[in-house]
Amino acid sequence: MADIKVSFVIFLAHISMTCTYNTEQSLEEIFQQLDVLAKKVVTLESKNELLQEELNRQNGSLQEFKTKLVGDYSDLGRKQQLLKQELKGMKYKDFETIKNDVKEIRDSLKLTNVTLQNRADIQEGKIKTLETIQNNVSILSSKLGEAPPSFYAMLTSTVPIRGSNQTIIYDKTGTNNGNAYNTSTGIFTVPETGTYVFTWTAFSYVEEYVRLEIVVGGTIYGGTLSDTQETSDADTETAIVVVNANAGDEVFIRSQSEDPGHGHLYVEHECTSTFSGWKIS
Repeated sequence: MADIKVSFVIFLAHISMTCTYNTEQSLEEIFQQLDVLAKKVVTLESKNELLQEELNRQNGSLQEFKTKLVGDYSDLGRKQQLLKQELKGMKYKDFETIKNDVKEIRDSLKLTNVTLQNRADIQEGKIKTLETIQNNVSILSSKLGEAPPSFYAMLTSTVPIRGSNQTIIYDKTGTNNGNAYNTSTGIFTVPETGTYVFTWTAFSYVEEYVRLEIVVGGTIYGGTLSDTQETSDADTETAIVVVNANAGDEVFIRSQSEDPGHGHLYVEHECTSTFSGWKIS
């Protein structure tokens, strides 16, 4: 077969050379080229045989892999059958035991969750209580750091008494903690419910008399009478009251509704009429 192929190739080469080369080319050169081509054909045939041998070896390896795969699959099938048989051979009481164990675990978890929730609720309640206490302490601390509501007011000029229920406006303050006393109206507005002390002084002059009273939340709590009608000297009267007042109550000094007097509240040097108050509890 190889000889036929070589002869055919030589024949084709002979025809090609006859058509291609010039007639002057020698026959010896043509045969030399044909020999080269024949050697290349032999080399290709040799490589082809090697490739065929490699292909055969690969086919053999593939067959061995298929055989091993089939064997492994068969082993897996046998193991699966054994496992099924073992499962079928398990006793029913084993399943009941497992179910009971699972139930006990679930019940235990439920009880634990309830306990944890109760503890969380208790803890939350404690936290809220502590927050309330902390807020109260902060409020008390701020109040302790501040002066309680208190004021001291005085007249800076003489005020004539013109009739009944005349509010006396003390137009200057020496102390006004909380700014609850108004120098424009003469009224102290109670900022916090509690017990307060109020005091006032009336300074009247020669041959006059003045009647004053204190009003707290619309109620009269006391009064004073400064009288110099039968003397030729000035007179000073002071009164003090302790009152349970509510936040928002208005406190002021006024001339009495009956027989308020006729005269003046005088200011002379350091002597003047005053009005004071402070919270004690």
